[in-house]
Amino acid sequence: MVEWRDVPGYEGFYQVSNFGSVVRLKRILPSLHEQGVRVHQNELRQMPWGKGARMSVVLSAYNVQKRFQVHRLVLLAFRGPPEGDLDGLHNDGNHLNNFLGNLRWGTHTDNMRDKTFHGTQMLGTKHHQAKLTEEDVREIRAANATGRSLAEIYGVSQVAIHLIRTRKTWKHVP
Repeated sequence: MVEWRDVPGYEGFYQVSNFGSVVRLKRILPSLHEQGVRVHQNELRQMPWGKGARMSVVLSAYNVQKRFQVHRLVLLAFRGPPEGDLDGLHNDGNHLNNFLGNLRWGTHTDNMRDKTFHGTQMLGTKHHQAKLTEEDVREIRAANATGRSLAEIYGVSQVAIHLIRTRKTWKHVP
């Protein structure tokens, strides 16, 4: 069943549902607002934004616009503000699934652990700036050549070669 709550800080302007929808409210008389009356005007269009393309909306009040990630709005409205510096986490790893039952507050370490578990961590060739392949990394580790010559062959820095050989980067490659 859909449940709606006011967006904290935007009471009387916006509401968010436990399914991850965000709606703008019609402006009503203050006396009706105080009685808890809310009239939905329209659902906001959600757009991908930020790392991992999480869904976001732009909220506006008193001529100030601000962008919010939808999963954080759901957590703030239904679970309250996080204690400390916590991230909003998706239990299934799907950033499009902003259903309350799929969300929780957790540490950055929890988030990184989840990414590894769900296979969404941008490792190796999955990373948009990767210049090497897993096969290149295996060849670099097996080579007896100098770091300088390998850096020239593969088009990366000597530091990158050193970090690969010492297994500080590309740790997932055996």
